[in-house]
Amino acid sequence: MKRFNTHISLLLLLSALVATSWIATSCQSEDSPYSEGGARTGRIVLSLHDVELFTEVITRATGNIDDYSYTLNGTDVGGNAVSSLPVTFTDGSAIVPAGTYTLTVTSKSAKDEAPWYEGTSGSFTIGVGGSAAVSINLGAPKNAKIDVVFDDSFTKLYENYSLTIGEKVVTSTAYVTPGEVTYTIKASAKADSHVSDLPAEGVTTTLTVEAGKSYTLNITANTISDLLMGFGEGIHSGAFDAKRR
Repeated sequence: MKRFNTHISLLLLLSALVATSWIATSCQSEDSPYSEGGARTGRIVLSLHDVELFTEVITRATGNIDDYSYTLNGTDVGGNAVSSLPVTFTDGSAIVPAGTYTLTVTSKSAKDEAPWYEGTSGSFTIGVGGSAAVSINLGAPKNAKIDVVFDDSFTKLYENYSLTIGEKVVTSTAYVTPGEVTYTIKASAKADSHVSDLPAEGVTTTLTVEAGKSYTLNITANTISDLLMGFGEGIHSGAFDAKRR
């Protein structure tokens, strides 16, 4: 009888140990799902504020997380430096090494193709198995927009015209890096316009633009006959106008 009771006690003890082990494993899976396999990781939960657009009156568009690239900079929990570590977000969250960081967000599009944004979060800390809510306000674009308009005063005198900003031929809209922008206009005179061709190398001018601003570049032309009451042949006067909107 005593031996039988001993067997029952051992069975109960083993059952209790198995149950305790299962509960511990289950709790660890629920409370620290990012520590599996000994990985010292945590989770970023990201939100982006709506971004500003190129308009005279500030309007906004939805900040879509998938439109951007992300890099992590800082120090992990082991004291190791983390520099420009790529981060991929799925449904607004990403698994990263635990540590203290800033998150940099950059548009996937090129600076000369579309509104281009970049921003960096404030410092945040993620513990092992923990999470951090990170919010970034990208604000206005970091490039500038130029809308090109060939005015009737130009097109009635010239044909085969083109405008180049940097190395890129622009027909309507260009996105450029802020600062001094160099553009070149080339054109040939229409047969009945009584004006001279533009120089073979074109006419080159500069325009200074600011980040987040939109400009209209009006390509206009005047003739000498306009200025001298009908005396003399017309020539291009180089009257190219750039106005910020």
